[in-house]
Amino acid sequence: MNAAISWAELDIGIEGMTCASCSARVERALAKLPGVASATVNLATEHAEVRFDPEKVDAARIAETISETGYSPTLAEIDLAVEGMTCASCVGRVERGLARQAGVLEAEVNLATERAHVRYVPGMISLEELIAAVADTGYAASTIDEDGSGNTTDQDQRRIKLRAMGQDLMLAIGLAVVILVLSMGATFIPAWDRALASISPFAHFWEWVQLLLASVVLFGPGRRFFRPGLIAYRHLSPDMNSLVATGTGAAWAYGVFVLLAPAWFPPEARHVYFDSAAVVIAAVLAGKYLEELAKGRTSAAIRKLVGLQSKTAHRLDETGVEQDVPVAQLQVGDRLVVRPGERIPVDGRVVDGQAHVDAAMLTGEPLPISRGEGDEVIGGTVNLDGRLVVAATSVGRNTVLAQIVKLVESAQTGKLPIQGLADRVIRIFTPMVLVIALVTFGVWLVVAGNVSVALVAAVAVLVVACPCAMGLATPAAIMVGTGRAAELGVLFRKGEALETLSHVDTVLFDKTGTLTQGLPSLAEQGGPEVESVLRLAAALEMASEHPLGRAITTAAKERGLALPVVENFRAVAGHGIQGYIEGRVIRVGARRFLEREGVDLDVFTEKAADLEGTGRTVIFVSADEILLGWLAIEDRIKPEARAVIQALRKRGLHVAMVTGDARRTAQTVASALGIDEVHAEVLPQDKARVVNELQDKGERVAFVGDGINDAPALAQADVGIALASGTDIAIEAADVTLTRGQLSEVITALDAARCTLGNIRGNLFWAFFYNILLIPIAAGVAAPVGVHLSPMVAGVAMGLSSIFVLGNSLRLKRLNAFVAPVSSNGSSTHQLEPTHP
Repeated sequence: MNAAISWAELDIGIEGMTCASCSARVERALAKLPGVASATVNLATEHAEVRFDPEKVDAARIAETISETGYSPTLAEIDLAVEGMTCASCVGRVERGLARQAGVLEAEVNLATERAHVRYVPGMISLEELIAAVADTGYAASTIDEDGSGNTTDQDQRRIKLRAMGQDLMLAIGLAVVILVLSMGATFIPAWDRALASISPFAHFWEWVQLLLASVVLFGPGRRFFRPGLIAYRHLSPDMNSLVATGTGAAWAYGVFVLLAPAWFPPEARHVYFDSAAVVIAAVLAGKYLEELAKGRTSAAIRKLVGLQSKTAHRLDETGVEQDVPVAQLQVGDRLVVRPGERIPVDGRVVDGQAHVDAAMLTGEPLPISRGEGDEVIGGTVNLDGRLVVAATSVGRNTVLAQIVKLVESAQTGKLPIQGLADRVIRIFTPMVLVIALVTFGVWLVVAGNVSVALVAAVAVLVVACPCAMGLATPAAIMVGTGRAAELGVLFRKGEALETLSHVDTVLFDKTGTLTQGLPSLAEQGGPEVESVLRLAAALEMASEHPLGRAITTAAKERGLALPVVENFRAVAGHGIQGYIEGRVIRVGARRFLEREGVDLDVFTEKAADLEGTGRTVIFVSADEILLGWLAIEDRIKPEARAVIQALRKRGLHVAMVTGDARRTAQTVASALGIDEVHAEVLPQDKARVVNELQDKGERVAFVGDGINDAPALAQADVGIALASGTDIAIEAADVTLTRGQLSEVITALDAARCTLGNIRGNLFWAFFYNILLIPIAAGVAAPVGVHLSPMVAGVAMGLSSIFVLGNSLRLKRLNAFVAPVSSNGSSTHQLEPTHP
């Protein structure tokens, strides 16, 4: 007979429904899910009530099904600061504790950042219940300030925690040294035992002193291991704390029994190991203290970014009086005064004043930018030399700087696929270590016939096997790698992008604005009436939005030309534009346009071909049916483009280019850059198809675009890399954003990804190798050749393994940006299609 099903209920909000057919469609989709007993969708309340079997379907799948029907489930995400975690087992227990809660769709916990990222259904579980769920697993959780003003409390708490740990460490070391002197002084000073015995008021007095001091160490500084360790046992998921607590607790308890009931033990086994217990606690605590110091260094990038945020602002009230207010209180539309030397507090638009603004920390722009009325400014940049009045356009978490911080934090919190290996091993690692320790104790008890020897070996196994290094191997490297990349202008939206980018074998570049400047300019002009060509063409182009038109009007403006009035303007799709100027029909456009209108171009056909052969676009200008002349437009290849392509090839990657330009134009650019594979005449919406075709061939593709019309291709690629200015950093389609918009940052991103993944592999190898090597030695397999591992040495070794992993990760701070030498082809140009929409 089947056991009764334990049904679960989910009440989830749904956005986007407009009619009864919408709600019916969602109901049908949910009802079809295996394990769903009933689904009721209420259009008025915009909620769905689902009764389901959690053994067959979970809340995440239900939310995904709602999305698949075309509507948006109402979900929330939050980051919690989690205190007390010490190893990967702790991480796993917190994750499982959160994931078990009704309404929690996903929970990711990061040991290095000490944060939990939770995705949940707000109507089913509250923030207080999430915090309580973490507390039930034995750890403390608190919310993190996300108002964009910076999380100073988090840093204050870290400092307080570090100070308290330092005080505990000094106490543990001091008492452990005293215990060592009392227990092992005779090893160095033969008369030490006689001296102690001469002043001892009763037998075993100094052993009782050792017990007192060791008890202070274990239940004072050592409480941070015993409390969570015992809770972990209660939850049947022992962790590193459990191993330390078990090992040191066993040594302490053995000594207590020897003192209280010596008759239970043979004379040769009446030894106390308070020194081992105290020194192990001190050694492990020293390792954890050094880990905390190193963790502080790994998050340096976040602190630097947060340090750019202003804490207060000078706000103008309705009467024009300045008031100093916290940045967190600012609202969109507030007018702010920014004096010379001050940071601009939020994103905004200048409404009064003129100044030069230093944006180097955010955009990489080496020179100060002039900003005046109507210009956009970014929060965190510095006003150098003038008084500005700025109207706030984005505040709090919506500012560019806050988004950058959020992106970096998101990348550092996420898990990489490679972490799955460590998680699977750690899940069974601690129980196996406990079994190995018990077997070790039993074998040595039989072989040596001595409880003391067996206990020492078992304690050594427990202490040396702490999986701290495994838990830190991936998150520590991600923190340092993504943090350093952010300092170099490369933002990874998620940590997974690191691993994916390190594995790509093909890089597909968009052309215009990516490999080229994206700013067409007038290079040359000629013809029978060369003086009037630019003036008449610019007059027509004033009504056009085509990029080539902007190049022509910009040139006319720079030369101070007075433009005549245009009548009856008309755009001829795909060909050009025309209008009446000074009584004549003026036409501007491609050769096919003017030839269709009966204009004779034979005289200039050869000249036009020569110009197009150099990559320039030729536009013809005529009056009625008479040719007035031509204009040659160019879009220069970025100076560093060729060096970047060569660098990618040296790193073993295949490089291709995709563009909407004509094949001859595209081939000119490709030849100048040394690109063999060209996809030309591709519409923006079809670029994703090109990416998909490459993927179907088995290639892992990174697409590099300007982040505007390349969104489908960026999303389709294994890794989307968007070149963006500071105001474009939140491009949702891209996995990686290059905030300074420099092509050379593609190499920096690739190097950062490969170095970080290599670092993670090294960390995991040494963490696993350390345990594989030292656990057998601690168990005594090398005893026949005279090699032993005492619990004290095991504690030091365990701490050193974590320090090694963190130290190896910190090597990533030495990553440098790729600097592309300016190519001799830096001035190369290419042809654009001279057509008009």
